[in-house]
Amino acid sequence: MRNLFFGLSAILMLSACSSAPTKKVVIMASGKLSVNGEVVKFEPGTQHNEETVTLSGEKLVVTTGPDKKEYTVNSAGTWLLNLQNDTLIGGYQAFGEAGSREARITQDQLQQRMDSLQQLMVGANVSDAKKNFFLAPHDLKKISDADNAIVVGPFKGMPASLQPDKDGKVPEVYKFVSNKDARETLERLEKLLKQ
Repeated sequence: MRNLFFGLSAILMLSACSSAPTKKVVIMASGKLSVNGEVVKFEPGTQHNEETVTLSGEKLVVTTGPDKKEYTVNSAGTWLLNLQNDTLIGGYQAFGEAGSREARITQDQLQQRMDSLQQLMVGANVSDAKKNFFLAPHDLKKISDADNAIVVGPFKGMPASLQPDKDGKVPEVYKFVSNKDARETLERLEKLLKQ
């Protein structure tokens, strides 16, 4: 009887552990990434690369040649590590029903969005509550408490649709671009507004 009790206890503990939230770190880098467990070898370069690491401990170690840097990931959820040469900016993207999405926006709405983007590019008006983020090179930031959040980096498009995970939760989506890309977008939009 005692063996049965311990066996059931072990099964319950394993099932509780398997559905426990995880620590997911999305790494966006300018250069090559090679992941070995919780250690990431980073070779700086110019090509954009992304990797996702799931941690069991609280440290992510990044090695660059003989140098080593540890990043503390102290809670479950989705994190973003910027190993780009430029600042990454971005935030939460609301996915409404197709019928509720805007087909057109006014010039005033466009100007408002451009002003908001300009503020984000300098780190103004950034807050966890607004779900928008400013990450300088080598910054690590928790993006969401959810470990199933989708982080879309530069040069990648938004998902066409979202599927619920195994627990029935639809993932949150966060889009990030470099400050350079944001500046180029603003320049194009400013030209459009002048026409």
